[in-house]
Amino acid sequence: MEHFPEQAWADFVRGISKSEATITMNSHLTSGCTDCAAVLDVWKRVHAIASRESSYMPPEDRVRMMRVEFQARNRSRKAEPVTAKLIFDTLAQPLTAGIRSAAATARQLVYEAEGLTVDVRLDAQPQSKTVFAVGQILDKRMPLIPSTEASVTLWTEKGLPLIETRPNQFGEFHLEFEAQDNLRLSVTVLGRTPILKPLANLRKAGR
Repeated sequence: MEHFPEQAWADFVRGISKSEATITMNSHLTSGCTDCAAVLDVWKRVHAIASRESSYMPPEDRVRMMRVEFQARNRSRKAEPVTAKLIFDTLAQPLTAGIRSAAATARQLVYEAEGLTVDVRLDAQPQSKTVFAVGQILDKRMPLIPSTEASVTLWTEKGLPLIETRPNQFGEFHLEFEAQDNLRLSVTVLGRTPILKPLANLRKAGR
């Protein structure tokens, strides 16, 4: 007795066989072919499983729990810090002719790394060791900074943290500290951690 191939039975179960083939295969089953009947049974079960799978949706609470776990695992991965590139420093800019002896009131530094631009303005009053740092973080990926996923930390030359703060949604931050040479500023935004270094010559911010 000649049997039909599995592809023919797969088409038969899905109802896409030609009418002549369908009649012939039904007649073949009626004749009592147990081998083809077993193959047909397998393809019926496969078709039933495939039909249910397209409409299956996991419970919403399970989906929510998996999303929370995924986000927590991503936050736990510590990105390797990257040294940011200093692209502008007023201390390196020549003063305008005729006012070379004049004292600058502030020093501005601009760094770039990992899609972030950090603009820092350093102010130091004459005869004072206190430095006021006002800065802003700009992210090329998004207009606003998520404050819960961002931080700014000032480090000593030996790697000890001095101050830590969080920028607002516009990336703005403010620090006040005693002048030291070779300080470092780290900025963390969504796992990216560029290091701004060195913040040198702070005692000469006023030239």
